[in-house]
Amino acid sequence: MNFRGLFLSGLVLLTTSFDLQAKLYSSPILTEAHNLLVNQPQRTLIITQNYLEQRRLSKPQDPSRIHLNGEADHSTRTPLNTVNALQLQAQALSLLQRPELAIKAIRKAEKKAFDNNFMFSVFESRILLAQFYWINLSNSATALKILNTLSVDIKHSQPIKQTRQQQELKYQSLMLRARIESSLNKDEAAEKLFIKAKGYLVAFDDKDETINYQLTLGQHYLRHHHYDMALDRLLSGYWLAVEHEDQPQIARANYELAQLFEERHVFDKALEHATQAGEFFERYKRTQQLAKTLTLIASIYEQQGRYNLALVHYFNALDQENQLKHDVRSASLRLNIARVYLHLYNYPKTEQYIIQARNLALQSGNENIVAESQILQGQLELEKGALDDAITSLQAGLISASRIGATDLQLIGESILSKAFEKQNDYYNALLSQRRYEQLYVGKQKNATRSNTEVFKQQQKMMERSLKLEEMEREQFINKNALYKQQQISLALIGGLVLLLLLLWRRQHINKQLKQQLTKLTTDYYTHPRSGLRNLRMLNARLANSLQQSSANFEQWHLGEIINEPLSDRLRFALFEVSFLKNIYLEKGYQQGLAAEKEFGDYLQQQVLEPARIYHFSDAMFLYIEPNARLSCDPKQLADSIQQLIDNYTLPLNIETALQIGMAEYPFLPRSYTAINDQELIDILLMTVDAGISLNNKYSGSHWVHLSAIDAAPAASFVSDNIRRSCIKGIAKGLVKVRSSTNNEIIWNYDHNINKDIN
Repeated sequence: MNFRGLFLSGLVLLTTSFDLQAKLYSSPILTEAHNLLVNQPQRTLIITQNYLEQRRLSKPQDPSRIHLNGEADHSTRTPLNTVNALQLQAQALSLLQRPELAIKAIRKAEKKAFDNNFMFSVFESRILLAQFYWINLSNSATALKILNTLSVDIKHSQPIKQTRQQQELKYQSLMLRARIESSLNKDEAAEKLFIKAKGYLVAFDDKDETINYQLTLGQHYLRHHHYDMALDRLLSGYWLAVEHEDQPQIARANYELAQLFEERHVFDKALEHATQAGEFFERYKRTQQLAKTLTLIASIYEQQGRYNLALVHYFNALDQENQLKHDVRSASLRLNIARVYLHLYNYPKTEQYIIQARNLALQSGNENIVAESQILQGQLELEKGALDDAITSLQAGLISASRIGATDLQLIGESILSKAFEKQNDYYNALLSQRRYEQLYVGKQKNATRSNTEVFKQQQKMMERSLKLEEMEREQFINKNALYKQQQISLALIGGLVLLLLLLWRRQHINKQLKQQLTKLTTDYYTHPRSGLRNLRMLNARLANSLQQSSANFEQWHLGEIINEPLSDRLRFALFEVSFLKNIYLEKGYQQGLAAEKEFGDYLQQQVLEPARIYHFSDAMFLYIEPNARLSCDPKQLADSIQQLIDNYTLPLNIETALQIGMAEYPFLPRSYTAINDQELIDILLMTVDAGISLNNKYSGSHWVHLSAIDAAPAASFVSDNIRRSCIKGIAKGLVKVRSSTNNEIIWNYDHNINKDIN
């Protein structure tokens, strides 16, 4: 069945029900009638009728204050409020599917407004008149003619020229024209009109109308199968409506989203949105919208194969349509019910509802439903095995569908007819039906994509080739065994393809797992197992590259390839020992020692921020590195910073600790970046820490030692296989400056003493 046509027509009516411009009324009664219009149009009709019948018409003394003065005298009504009441009455009649009375009321409102020179209300009434012709009477030509005349009249109307009211009228006119063009499948023309209307909407800054614009544009994209853009617009409108707690617009958005998800076969989301929309329509007794929502829900259940639930909702929708006395939609629903019964193999019920649908369609003169009922009748007879009757019914349905241009019905009919001929072993006619199906499908695709002349020529060539191949294909159908063999080969190929896809998926899954394992192993490899900080492996891997890059930058500066000396590549190193970590293991045990070391590592990781970095060098020894863009730096400042960093952690825990800090800068030799490599620099730092430990043995508290070469220190003095001895020798010669936390003399380790034979 052609669900799309039914859904889209219902959606247009649903959109119109909510597309009501916000308006201020001087009479509280009319304000109440306007607020009830969407949800309870019958109440709006009663209120406006009583208002017009029970109050006498009076003329305002000051026309300039028409929009501001209320009606203190409850026995009179102003001319403007009379026009407003007639407009509300007409809109209510339109929603209640009484178009003749709606048109009569709106023409009366237009005349009353014209007599009193209310030109804005005159043009507003004409827009509503065009809307009634399009929605209620399906007369797009008359509606467009009214809008064309309206555009000319607005331009030449002096009372509202160059005002906000004129912009509002142009916006309403453009939106209505865009929706009409969209319903006529003029995609590009409608989109241009929507874009033009948006220019006026931006100037209004009206949230309610913004919601309406988003949903209307989303409906347009949905009608023309631009699903991604439709989803974007509908969701935007939905969340705006939720933000403003606009329940009618939320219900409208839910209905349109449900239809979008149903067309995309996302049935769970479609049911979710359709159910929410249905709850709103049922609460406010919106019979027409409720019937269409129930039909949509039933269609979803039918496509899911949940036929019993589909029947329940189709019957509920049929009850609503019977109340509205819509013979066409009732007939269409009966065809839906018949099709579901056919799925359930209940042939008597299927035939009963097909006959009912056909009779209603004949009474209303709806050839589309007549053709659809004939095709469904043919499908029923095919299921019952009455092949001759099935072919007769299908051919009759196809003739009717061809006469009214129902391409979708022709596609369904040709597909079923091909199966019927195949069951009769009439493979030639089956092939012809299949070919007609393919031709119709190609033609449908051509109309949908607006193919150019080249595409048409290609289709013509394809048709010529298909005619040449027809004789060959007929011979293939004669031999059943050959056809069966071909089918078996196809199944084998499909099975092989599925197996290959499964193998590829399995391989991709394994590769993903291996990558995750490799990432974890790499992280573990470069992380200290107890503290969680970067470990010595990471230091060895990164320090050499970092120093090598700094050396390269220096050489480029030295050769004049870069202008400024790369001071930002200078680094400052501090190696310090935290003795309390050792004591915790000895005093409190292994488990508490592990916990304390992990907690201390997390603390350091939080405190030391980029571009500085810290490494867990050994058991209780840590290496701190930071950029040193300044040529001169105070080592005491760095030592105090590290001491403060550790104290902030130990003091709250009442832990006393003394630090031994060794410090140096890279480049160690200011005139030669490359003279000392990364391992030798680490050796210098270990040497300074060892000196700090020796000071700690003599004097309590924390101590730091800093080594730095003088600016004129020659690189040749440090070329040896023992950098420690070179440094001690440099200290003795005055090439290396020693600064420490104490003025006392530092006794260097005997293994590196200058007095020992270093030659």
